[in-house]
Amino acid sequence: MTFDEIINDIEKMVGLELESIKPGANIILIGVDRTSQRIKLITSAGKERTRPFSEFKKIWDKLCISSAAHVDSVLGGSGSSRNQPETVMANLPYIEWFFIDSKKHLTLMKEQTHDYGTLLKMDEVAAIEIKDKLLNAENTACEVVIVTDDIKAIAVAYEKVTGMPLKPVSPGIYEQYKDKVRFIFVSKGSIKGNIETGTYVIIKGSCSGYGKTVYIDNRKFEVCSQGEIKLLFTM
Repeated sequence: MTFDEIINDIEKMVGLELESIKPGANIILIGVDRTSQRIKLITSAGKERTRPFSEFKKIWDKLCISSAAHVDSVLGGSGSSRNQPETVMANLPYIEWFFIDSKKHLTLMKEQTHDYGTLLKMDEVAAIEIKDKLLNAENTACEVVIVTDDIKAIAVAYEKVTGMPLKPVSPGIYEQYKDKVRFIFVSKGSIKGNIETGTYVIIKGSCSGYGKTVYIDNRKFEVCSQGEIKLLFTM
């Protein structure tokens, strides 16, 4: 899903009162100005405000590369006004929310789980799994992606070598953490975009515009394959 599609979905909520995760801070979405790239809204105090597209893109980008997004951190601070973009994003049907250490976090779901203009708090068991993922991510030094045509054979081979079974992430995608390395095993058919089978190392940065774009488990990557060197660039 692209950011333009997110803006299209936000526009579907124009005219609705959007419930805030923070009680008493509901907003009414009144417009999407594509020319000025701002979202128009009315606060709970009845004041008209606008928020730039750039705020929503920062939140969306974070959701695309991480299991959860703490909006205050993503937007570089805290304050009641940051509740407004958080409220808009949380009311999209494929975003749920939960607490980590009493702080609100948003998470991107695989599919729609509630209606436009409504909130949904994530199931506690699923939230715990995400918290564990974030903890693992903090302790991860490197990520390696293995793209294969035969995910079952790869899973069997990995367990035979390491003694550890792979953990399912989503259809066609499995993972395991070992020695601060996250191994991600991906069936080629579950990837959106064109990519060769092989082993790729994930690094931050850009492929200078020469890479092909692919999506793996909703994460966006640029593929750089030069001979035996295979890299996946992520922001």
